[in-house]
Amino acid sequence: MIKKLVLYSILFFITTVSLVFYNYQKQQKNLRNSRQTQFSINFEKIPETMTTNQPANVSWKVGAPESFSTTATGIYWNYESSPSALTKFDSPKAVGYPNFTEDYSSGLFKLPDTFDLNLKFPRVGTVYFRAYAKIDNDYLWTEEKQILVTPK
Repeated sequence: MIKKLVLYSILFFITTVSLVFYNYQKQQKNLRNSRQTQFSINFEKIPETMTTNQPANVSWKVGAPESFSTTATGIYWNYESSPSALTKFDSPKAVGYPNFTEDYSSGLFKLPDTFDLNLKFPRVGTVYFRAYAKIDNDYLWTEEKQILVTPK
């Protein structure tokens, strides 16, 4: 009788622990999957053309639940295109743009929020750029955009 009671107790304990572990793993997976869709980054305002060395306003919005913040956001740019798709694992070092804005490059910025900058480009040509934001260990990137810079 005692052996049966001990055996049933052990089986009950193992079953309970297994179910708790299974539910924990399932919830963690659901949280990871839902978190990926919570973040967004999009340009709000981009001029079609600019004049060399004359500032023009560019703005972008970083969307996230209110409990999140970003430690860095900004614009990376170059006179050569780098249109490849970027993932949340691609840091700014992975992008082919050597130039970046420093206004929001470090700090703690609560989200969601819209950021804006007055950009100036030193020479004539087409400038290619993307906005980015770092949230936790993920990097958000916009699609590559372009602005035509004309002479004064």
